[in-house]
Amino acid sequence: MLELIFILILWAYLVLLLVLFAAYLSAGKSNGALRKRSELTHLPEVSILIPARNEKENILKCLESILALDYPKDKLHILIGDDKSSDNTANLVEAFIEKHPHFQFISIQQTLGSAKAKGNVLANLMRLVQTEIVFVTDADIVVNPKWLKRILPKITEDNCAIVSGTTIVKGAKLFHKWQGLEWYLGTGYIAGFDQLGVPTTAVGNNMAFTKTAYYATGGYENMPFSVTEDFQLYAAIREKGYRSYNESHADSVNISAAQHYIKAFLHQRKRWLMGARALPWYWLFIFGLQALFYPCLAGMLILHLSLAIKIWVVKIVLQQTFLLTMQIRLKQKTEWVAMLSFEFYSIWSTLAMMLFYLVGSKMVWKDRSYH
Repeated sequence: MLELIFILILWAYLVLLLVLFAAYLSAGKSNGALRKRSELTHLPEVSILIPARNEKENILKCLESILALDYPKDKLHILIGDDKSSDNTANLVEAFIEKHPHFQFISIQQTLGSAKAKGNVLANLMRLVQTEIVFVTDADIVVNPKWLKRILPKITEDNCAIVSGTTIVKGAKLFHKWQGLEWYLGTGYIAGFDQLGVPTTAVGNNMAFTKTAYYATGGYENMPFSVTEDFQLYAAIREKGYRSYNESHADSVNISAAQHYIKAFLHQRKRWLMGARALPWYWLFIFGLQALFYPCLAGMLILHLSLAIKIWVVKIVLQQTFLLTMQIRLKQKTEWVAMLSFEFYSIWSTLAMMLFYLVGSKMVWKDRSYH
């Protein structure tokens, strides 16, 4: 009986992975159709919001990439909100924007309604926004020069009010490259679900929405606090009847800085898991399958060694094919050492995240603690 349960869970996960991969492949066809109509006859004025807290290591790279956007500067309004940084972030930003008048620095002092942390920064910045279309990224992101022009055709479609691009992680060390592969899979799953018509989430460091839809939700100041404010806004906009879209294309790829230390890495994952508690039941089912895969595989290695190895090989081959397909589509270099060792990282990270989450300690993010 126990062996049967293990087999059902393992094969259910593989079927899910196969379905998402097939859906991701089909998303390429719709991307091709979108590409044919991606030239906008009119480039609207847009706002870009950048929340920042203790980002002295990354903020200038982010701002330089914003400066290099392929978009008329007289139609860009960049608002940088400093969330009471205790490092040199504010000074770096103020020195940078002296030469660039379309950048605006705002020191966030006021707490609006129930908003906190990044949600409060965005709530404050939204009160200064004059444009209908709003882009959001993070201070540790290097944006793609074609980011705006790739996302805009979708956000300007009828009733489509929130759109995400693809974010991947890059870094010099093997640990960073493993994180990058994990992000590939995560964004691939989101794109696959989107193609299947299953609501997922928006990616908060690579996101666009309309001001009309944002205020239809009441804004962050009228939402319950969440450590995953991107999903919170996505869900609120969807509840108002608006459509969403998740883009997987090379021109929508933004690059995030990797987590350098294991402790920060685990706290980041714990933040995601805390936010995941608000997800629909089918997402919790999916996360459950993913979390149970390795414990069930370990049980099967004891009960039925040959079958367990076959299942494991199928999983690795399917997963690696998914990753390679994404890297080709997104025009990214394949890091073969990271690819070939990724399964060992997956085992460690899955078990480490489960244990770290279950310990029950506070989640620390940007030098703030959350229960």
